[in-house]
This record gives sequence, structure tokens and C-alpha cells, in this order.
Amino acid sequence: MRDGAVTPGSVRFRPPWWAWLVTLILLAVMVRLGFWQLDRAEQKRDLQRDFATAAAAPPEALAVPAPPADDAPAHVRVRGHYLAAPQFLLDNQIREREPGLRVWTPLRRAGGGIILVDRGWIPDPGRDRRPDVGVDGRERTVSGLWRPFPQAGLAVGNALCDSEASPERVQYPAHDELRCRFDGRLASGLLLLDPQAPDGFLREWAPDHLEPEVHLGYAVQWFGFAAALLVIFVVVNWK
Repeated sequence: MRDGAVTPGSVRFRPPWWAWLVTLILLAVMVRLGFWQLDRAEQKRDLQRDFATAAAAPPEALAVPAPPADDAPAHVRVRGHYLAAPQFLLDNQIREREPGLRVWTPLRRAGGGIILVDRGWIPDPGRDRRPDVGVDGRERTVSGLWRPFPQAGLAVGNALCDSEASPERVQYPAHDELRCRFDGRLASGLLLLDPQAPDGFLREWAPDHLEPEVHLGYAVQWFGFAAALLVIFVVVNWK
């Protein structure tokens, strides 16, 4: 036999049964996660289309009492007057690498009840300074997108019921944390003030979710992991 020649039976591919089992399970999980991320990307594209459609539609009167906001955006209008306090500053809102705050101001409705209005983004003046977010209390009609309160990836507690500060920095507060400041009369939703409306700040509204491209990137990663696992399985067991 010449050097380097391969004799019959010298090359074989016979992985043990447990290697087949583990590999197939991991492959199934990775591929499933990849397709799940593709599905999430499509859902986010649908939400972006719904968001743009709602923003372009004429606003309709918000029911009294206000229904809880859900993921389906709705363009609504509300009659009432702003309250000077308490106001809230949603902390850690980065825009183009600049730290900032989103200003939430309560509005007492003419038909009863209170809603929070997100008046937009302002630069963060620093922890030792309070920004000027005052607004007059004349009666007006405001319009915007009726949305759920934004949520953080991890739950962060806010001790709002024991505080009287205004404006007060908050970290993604839940409805139950906020309504104790209004004797429970606060509606479960947030009005994103229309960009052209007065008494607001910088407003560039978008769904509070990851972009579809991020989910596509995750899908590529999972499919890549699956391909790498398959190559490793073949190389390790090719003798």
C-alpha cells in the first residue's frame, strides 16, 4: 500500500446513539428559535405599519372612562386641562447617544378621570437640577396615540406612593405605581402627544419594541449556531 492511500474500511462515520440524540435535540431547538425570531420580525413589521396607519388617521374621541390601552395603536383626542403636579420624568431615554428624559404630565378630562400625556423628550439637565416642564392649566383638546405604558426588560420598583416630588424621575413605572398619586383615578394608558401639538417637546414616536432587523440578526445567529453544530458533529465523528 502506498503512503497516504486509504484502504477500504479505514474511514467510517459511526456516531454513538447518544451523540445523535443530543445533536438532533440541539439542532431542533436552534432551528425553532431561528424561525421564532423570523416570526417576531414579521410581527414587528406589522406593528410598525399599524403604528404609522394610526398616526396618519384622524383622531377619534377617547371613550369615558378610558379603556385600557393595548398593543393596537389608536389615534385619539381628549378634552381637558393639564395639572401642574405631579409630573414624571421617564429616566434614561437615550437619543443619538445623548441622555434624556420623557415628560409625563397628567391631564384631567372634561368628562372625568385623569390620563398621563407624554409630551416628548428633553435633554437630561443632570441629577441635581429639575428641568422646567411647566404648562398652563387652560382647557384644551389634545390628540395623540393611545398606548400602554412602556415596560423595561427587568421590573424596576418605584416608591411613588410615599413621595410628593414633582417632577419626579421614574424608571418604567407600572400603572398601579402611578395611580396611587391620583387617588386611583388614573387611566391605564399613555397618550403620546401628536408632534404638531403645542406644549410639547421633541416627539419622534415609534413602537417601544426592538426593530425587525434586530430579530433578523438573532435568527441568523441561531441558524448559524445550528450549521456550526452540524459541522462539528460530522468532523468529530468522521474517523
